[in-house]
Amino acid sequence: KIIRIKKKKKINKRLKNKWAEKINKRSRKERHGMDRKGKIFDIQRWSLHDGPGIRTNVFFKGCPLRCPWCSNPESQEGCMELAFFQDKCIGCKSCKTHCPYGGIEEEHGVLSIKGEICRQNCYGKDSGEGSFFCCEECYSGALEVMGREASAEEILEEVMRDAAIYKSSGGGLTVTGGEPFAQPEFLLELLQKAKALGLHTTIESCMYAPWEVIEKTLPFVDLLFMDMKILEDEKHRLYTGIGNEIIQENMKKAANYVAEHGAGCADRQLSIIVRTPVIPGINDSLEEIGAMADWVAKNIPQVLDYQLLPYHRLGRGKYTNIRKPYLLMETAVPEASLMEKLNEEVKRHF
Repeated sequence: KIIRIKKKKKINKRLKNKWAEKINKRSRKERHGMDRKGKIFDIQRWSLHDGPGIRTNVFFKGCPLRCPWCSNPESQEGCMELAFFQDKCIGCKSCKTHCPYGGIEEEHGVLSIKGEICRQNCYGKDSGEGSFFCCEECYSGALEVMGREASAEEILEEVMRDAAIYKSSGGGLTVTGGEPFAQPEFLLELLQKAKALGLHTTIESCMYAPWEVIEKTLPFVDLLFMDMKILEDEKHRLYTGIGNEIIQENMKKAANYVAEHGAGCADRQLSIIVRTPVIPGINDSLEEIGAMADWVAKNIPQVLDYQLLPYHRLGRGKYTNIRKPYLLMETAVPEASLMEKLNEEVKRHF
């Protein structure tokens, strides 16, 4: 009798474990997608230049282009990476002591980062998974991980802190980067949940992505900023690392989408704005700007506006922090008189 009871208990335990495993599997399947996290590197509140009203900008990590004028070089890599703010370093050497990979070296009392060792051992991992120990032990904040993982809910919780401001100013959420379409599933989830909260949504994109990825998101977008950097394909490839054939095709398809779908799924009209960064010595001639304006006018008749953005050098210091060369050190900011002439040239085509 005692033996039978023990057997019964063992059988019950086995059944319990079996069902617990099944429940956990089902639970994991049900949670799949709900626990999805994207990689971002900043959330910037009170923005005024990336859509109507006062907005919160969410910066995605990862971009297929390598524009030398990029003001957010920490956005280019899709993984988290290490930044070293040397002016904050107090020379305590705690980072060197706690790095198990030998990624920090010292020469004449000055600490520096061995980028390749960091890339091999820490980049591509999540913080806390055998990576970036140096940051945890940096008391002065000289070392910082560029990027973090966040769910759509976590991002929107921060975005919605300014819900009253959006309502009074006509603002909302802007997803930028990096390239938002580089994280397509997460972008779609974020936009869907943002629209469910009644937010005005904007995307800033270089438009280098499969059209199917872009098209999926458009029913949940109010304003789409599309970048036109350089018109000629080979020159575009020279300065950004990729050609622009796919980009131009996607821009045309986006215009067709607006023409065909009109108000979209939520009785809204998707608006398109095209923007060009004006870089002296690269695309700042009247002929080149005029050719781009002509292309936009002919291929995107639904465009709300075509804007020229003057080159600036505000992101130069970031390149030093992440150990990348800044290739436009000698490039000057375009003069106001030149920008005035270029804007007059744009007006001739619209």
